[in-house]
Amino acid sequence: MRSIMASKTKHIRVKSQFGILIITLLLAAISSLNAQNNNYPPDYFIPPLDGQLLLSGTFGELRSNHFHAGIDIKTGGAEGKPVYAIADGYISRIKVSTGGYGKALYITHANGYVSVYGHLQRFNDTLQKYIRNYQYEKERFVVEKFPAKDELLVKKGKLIAYSGNTGGSTAPHLHFEIREESTQHPVNPLLFKSIGVTDFYRPKIHEVAIYPVDGDALINGKNDTVFFRVGGWGEGHYLTGKPKITVSGKASFGIRCHDPMNDVPNKNGVYTIDFFRDSTWIFGLEMDKISFATTRYLNSLIDYGYFKKKKRRVVRTQVDTNNRLLNYRGVLSNGIMEFSDSAVYQMKYLVKDVYGNTSKLDFEIRSSIGDSADRDIKVVRNSDTRFQYNKINKFEKDDIRLSFPANAFYRSFDFQFSSKAGDSSQYSLIYTLHNKYTPVQKSFSISIKPTHYPEKSRGQLYIAVLGNNGSNWYIGSKWERDRITAKSRLLGKYVVMADTINPEIEAVNVYDGKDISGQTSIKVKIRDRETGIKRFRATLNDRWILMEYESKKRLLFYNFDDRLTKGENNLKVVVSDLLGNETVYEALLMY
Repeated sequence: MRSIMASKTKHIRVKSQFGILIITLLLAAISSLNAQNNNYPPDYFIPPLDGQLLLSGTFGELRSNHFHAGIDIKTGGAEGKPVYAIADGYISRIKVSTGGYGKALYITHANGYVSVYGHLQRFNDTLQKYIRNYQYEKERFVVEKFPAKDELLVKKGKLIAYSGNTGGSTAPHLHFEIREESTQHPVNPLLFKSIGVTDFYRPKIHEVAIYPVDGDALINGKNDTVFFRVGGWGEGHYLTGKPKITVSGKASFGIRCHDPMNDVPNKNGVYTIDFFRDSTWIFGLEMDKISFATTRYLNSLIDYGYFKKKKRRVVRTQVDTNNRLLNYRGVLSNGIMEFSDSAVYQMKYLVKDVYGNTSKLDFEIRSSIGDSADRDIKVVRNSDTRFQYNKINKFEKDDIRLSFPANAFYRSFDFQFSSKAGDSSQYSLIYTLHNKYTPVQKSFSISIKPTHYPEKSRGQLYIAVLGNNGSNWYIGSKWERDRITAKSRLLGKYVVMADTINPEIEAVNVYDGKDISGQTSIKVKIRDRETGIKRFRATLNDRWILMEYESKKRLLFYNFDDRLTKGENNLKVVVSDLLGNETVYEALLMY
């Protein structure tokens, strides 16, 4: 018996060593091919900021509903750092918004790329005057302008703006992108050698998951997902506790990891993930470029339900039927493996950053033929309807109608539905559409007939999706006959509610009758506690003035210009919410 076991152990060791050799040769060939295809100019661009570049976010990083399209460059927690054009070109787009990239610039370069600079505090004097004139022309703070090709030329290394914290930014930094002009696909900026960061650290692997693909698969004797914590560092990662793992039937895998960098504490995204069973390449993912058209498929790449529950993003090997993500490489059998013998398999994860720093995780899987007598009793299907991912799916019950376009989901599933009575603040039943742990790719239509409401409140009714702890979000409020309709990309709990509360306006540095000669701006705070701010408008002496909006601070501010005149000035600020509720603030100011 000992000789048989020794022979078997030797066979496994030889098999493992041979597999490692094959993997090494395969990855070397892939790296060689990538190097041949890497035509990114090494010294055409310069960095957009002075000094050492430190990143708080990397390209392709996993974010909510999308991949990060650039790199986030730290600015020392401060705004106002000079931002430079990375090469000669022309300003092809200027955008000012309250969310997203906030104040942003786009420069088109002669070599076929476009550089993007987001969350800016302000533009240089020339551009600031240019966009300000356009804002006054349109009488809007939120604007987008596409200058002509020869209208606003810029030179390499010249000041174009100052870094800030505008839009959807949560802290001061510069969001920076390089896009292909022809496709508008963002490219990983760190593939351009002249825009580099210091990074000698290997990625860190935190967790591995094993998923049963169907009801017949068993992992350690159960038809349920198993998560394993990972310890170690670099090429010495291991499953904590060195667990014995037995798999029977079809299974897929998942990994959670991040990339540390020199001089920063941030947990940034990795560049490539590769997964092998012995010498067979099962799965690959590479963050070299992304497409905005497919970025939402991130919700299919990750274990979406686990993320919603635990706020941890695990990258799955299994590729859903309707996942059209462009970043997969070398995926075999949709990332699904079958274990139907009694062999021992060597599983391997290789994770790299863009500079080739590599981490490795090895672990064993013992395949098992399985014993049907030991399997859990299968759950009987209890579904209202079967949704086919590639077909239009419609559902109607009680006073709710749903219409899902084809390819709204990543795979087919049994749709679950329930309803219950709402409370006194709600004007319909509470409808539970399946569950919030199932992602949706395309917007679907939802239509609800309110069960009751005061006629005077008809214009304030809206469809809301319910969150935790009594929170809710506005979805839509369009009436079609006796129903309210909206578009959404979230499953979960829906109800009809009413917003009858006006927005709030709080004066910060003005009041009626104040002499403002000693200040340089007018500031007010605005807020809507129900559905949110839809529009605002401010005038001095009945003439529109540019009030900028910092949504994170709820702050509207007007920097004095020629609209402010000597003597009396009548200030009027009007704020409306998404249901048309309106608040007006007026003050007579002396200057």
